[in-house]
Amino acid sequence: MLVSLTQMLHEAEKGSYAVMGLDFLSIHMLKIELEVAEEYNTPVIIAYPSLPIDKFRRFNRFTGRVLKLCDQATVPVCLHLDHGKSVKACIQAIDAGFTSVMIDGSSHDFEENVRMTKAVVDAARKKNISVEAEIGHVGTGKAIVEGSKNDESLLTDPQEAKRFAEQTGVECLAVSIGTIHGEYKGEPKIDFERLGEINKQVPVPLVLHGGSGTGDDNIKQAVSQGIRKINLFTEFLNPYVAETLSYYKWNPLRLLLPLNKAKRQKAVIQPVLKRYFSVSGSIGKGDYSPALN
Repeated sequence: MLVSLTQMLHEAEKGSYAVMGLDFLSIHMLKIELEVAEEYNTPVIIAYPSLPIDKFRRFNRFTGRVLKLCDQATVPVCLHLDHGKSVKACIQAIDAGFTSVMIDGSSHDFEENVRMTKAVVDAARKKNISVEAEIGHVGTGKAIVEGSKNDESLLTDPQEAKRFAEQTGVECLAVSIGTIHGEYKGEPKIDFERLGEINKQVPVPLVLHGGSGTGDDNIKQAVSQGIRKINLFTEFLNPYVAETLSYYKWNPLRLLLPLNKAKRQKAVIQPVLKRYFSVSGSIGKGDYSPALN
């Protein structure tokens, strides 16, 4: 069943847990994610990655299939645009029926980030759609290796985050505290002191990008300090791709046995998702209904 991100994070705040945000690349991957979420009765955020949707000619048809699958799920599901890079892309997702969008202006200066975010919030409010934004910048690869002092400028300033949330009216805010997108090049060092101060200053739920490889203890501590949404992709994408390539390499009847492939792919994704559902505290939290607008 489809719900808004606002409701989902409100329930997470009441229960002191976080909801996992899972990117998907295909209808098939989406089905596996939904099946696993249902098996553990966990609410889930299904995230469409940052792609040039304005050039995706069949975007509305694709979105229609995705929305139907999400709405048929037996657990609460939020369909989310991940890292929308422009106001135009976010508005297209809003018009297509997404229940949440992220406008990512974190690579711009504060004023431009506010301007872009406010424009998306104004458009989303007309349709009761939730908006996520980012302040600070969660890098990739070596951008924030081991939280070095050289990367302080990329981390979120608590006072700036407070001003940003107040000026934009976003429903949740992604913050940079030492995590990265993709794979860590060293041991992750999360700035929990910074997170604690941000949590004190910012009046909306906080989001952690770069959950893959961050470590179970770090995830649990982040949740205890106010993180209510955790993005995850790399840690289950890599085994999924490896298993898929292996299947096509050895199986001469691969085109005739799609169900066998699906079972193999689910078998490598499920343990990863189960572990993150567990450490985020969201297992068994899927028993609520969509709020009335």
